[in-house]
Amino acid sequence: MEAYCRFYGLDLWVEHPEVAYHQGYVKADRHEVMVHYFRLPEAAGSKGTVFILHGYFDHVGLYTQLIDRCLGAGFDVLTYDQPGHGLSSGTPAAIGSFLEYQAVLSEVMAEVKDMVRGPWFAVGQSTGGAILIDYLLSNHHDQDTSAFRRVVLLAPLVRPMGWLGARVLHSVVKPFLTRWKRAFNENSGNTRFLQFLREHDPLQARAVHVDWVTALKKWVPHIESARPVDFPVTVVQGEKDTTVDWQHNLRIIRNKFSSVRERRIPDGRHHLVNEAQDLQATVFNTIIETFSE
Repeated sequence: MEAYCRFYGLDLWVEHPEVAYHQGYVKADRHEVMVHYFRLPEAAGSKGTVFILHGYFDHVGLYTQLIDRCLGAGFDVLTYDQPGHGLSSGTPAAIGSFLEYQAVLSEVMAEVKDMVRGPWFAVGQSTGGAILIDYLLSNHHDQDTSAFRRVVLLAPLVRPMGWLGARVLHSVVKPFLTRWKRAFNENSGNTRFLQFLREHDPLQARAVHVDWVTALKKWVPHIESARPVDFPVTVVQGEKDTTVDWQHNLRIIRNKFSSVRERRIPDGRHHLVNEAQDLQATVFNTIIETFSE
């Protein structure tokens, strides 16, 4: 684990020896899920804990800068690898149903509730945002019942770009293929990050799994037909995002939540957590400001 943390820069205790780091597996649904917990010292106090949910093809190792920013702002951080990602169990980049993501989130929260300081906040990138949307809508949460005081959605997934064509393609290939080759898109203005994903990250899946698209096809109508809830969310969205159908998704989100604060970034692409430095700063500042209110 030490070599893993060093490779991805998660060894934040080197620069911040006061930060305690804990990691381990949590049995969640049928998965073994790797959970990481960064805790500030008792003497320093804490504003609460930020739960970070990563996106499809991602893993915790790609979120070091956001973790560091949250710690620097006075928050503890808890994050985990989704099933089929990073160090968690499961077929790479696959899921049987989006219900599994909810089961994992629920089990992780139950496992840590007596150890992790409140209040809790949550931020999700892309599919991580979809998981938080599902958590709030499917459980009909309001501000009194949600485990999270504030929620920030970064380029959240509801429908991907070109969804109609993707559905047709999926129907054609599903009987014959279990996966197809992944295309590494220019989903960030940070060219070093993109090169790292393509050439140097051993935890990057190289294929899209058909089962994940099957699960998404079932999930999209479930979310789009869900009953609205009395809960405020903040959405950060890049206007050069070609991964998700962001204009459609924003319309859906506005119709589902009682208050939606939007922060649009004209030059932002999809992977906002790892955008070019100036854009990333805007993203991180929005997250911290929202959680500090």
